[in-house]
Amino acid sequence: MFTVNPEVGFKAACEKVKNSWLLLYPSKSEERNMVFKKTDVCELFGMDYPIVQAPMGPFITTKLCAAVSNAGGLGVISHTGTFLYLKERDPDFFKQVHDFAPALVDSTLAMEEELGVNTIAELDSVSKLTNKPFGVNVRVAQEQPDAPYLIDAIIEKREKDPKLRKNLRVVITSAGNPALYTQRLKDAGLIVVHVVPSVYHAQKSEKAGVDAVVASGHEAGGHVAWDPVHTSVLTPAIRKAVKVPVLSAGGWCDGKGLVSALALGAGAIYMGTRFIATKESDFAQGYKEAVVKGTERDTVVTAGTFGPIRVINNKYATNLQAILDSVTGTIQEKFDNPKVVEAKTNVSWAESYKYGRTDNAPVLTGEVQGLIDDLPTVKELIDRIMKEAEEIIKKKLPSYLA
Repeated sequence: MFTVNPEVGFKAACEKVKNSWLLLYPSKSEERNMVFKKTDVCELFGMDYPIVQAPMGPFITTKLCAAVSNAGGLGVISHTGTFLYLKERDPDFFKQVHDFAPALVDSTLAMEEELGVNTIAELDSVSKLTNKPFGVNVRVAQEQPDAPYLIDAIIEKREKDPKLRKNLRVVITSAGNPALYTQRLKDAGLIVVHVVPSVYHAQKSEKAGVDAVVASGHEAGGHVAWDPVHTSVLTPAIRKAVKVPVLSAGGWCDGKGLVSALALGAGAIYMGTRFIATKESDFAQGYKEAVVKGTERDTVVTAGTFGPIRVINNKYATNLQAILDSVTGTIQEKFDNPKVVEAKTNVSWAESYKYGRTDNAPVLTGEVQGLIDDLPTVKELIDRIMKEAEEIIKKKLPSYLA
């Protein structure tokens, strides 16, 4: 904990905070002569800057992952191809899953076949595009039947490939129990991070042995928690409750956000929506433009695959909400209602992601889209974030001191 010595004074104390974040020395870049000291998360992951690209499954993030890592952050491969991979790895179990939920499996499988790739294939692609550290996401929810097979395959592939052993350093688990696979992954030499929506889940993850946690606030795009705890409360609460490094997700897109996250106790920001709107992003141009055009009020939380999900409030979301309003029960019961399940499964997620048709398809995005107004390269974005953060800490914050 940081305390102020009365004999030193508040101004000197703030100067200590400022210097704890910044290190002045000649940079390789002539544009700046200041860079951030590496945070605990930077040191853990082996990255230059405290910026991590959030995975965005079922959508593919191959090019984006490589671009973020090459620019000094940590790129992350998304969990994709769930039923394609399960069908290949264990046909008998795939049949059991299909018999249990045929509509869900058929609709998801059709999308995956249209996209034509899975997480293991992405490992090869990203490895060819970067020599820097990167990560991979595995959703470990009960509704994710391929998770144990995927984890085994990631470990097996990494053990056989020297380049992957060097660069694939992080597995980010989400949407389930962190105790299931953490030790298996750590025994294989991987850093394990779990995404959490509350202090309770952060403490549970730390007890399971994870190396870090992502505090994911309700502003975030895609799947969010049942209880709407927002980033500005969640991040410092989790930082106070656990000893492992903390990443902060939900609402970040610029240098102001990075400084805020650091002040809240995080060691890095974890961004998805902002990275969608970049030139290297794997998302269709129409999807990117929808993010840029959207305001902070243009998203809605509705029924998703694993619970609540934040999407753009378009025709798809409006129709789904109308069906939710027409059925009875608790929120969970409504989400599981056959009419709602049918509405969720009778739509192609490839429509928005691959073809850029965003009027009547799920468009996963966060409230932070209201702050996004351009489509830079990933390197331009990361450099801009770092430069703005450095200027705020060095020039703007000291101006508030008497």
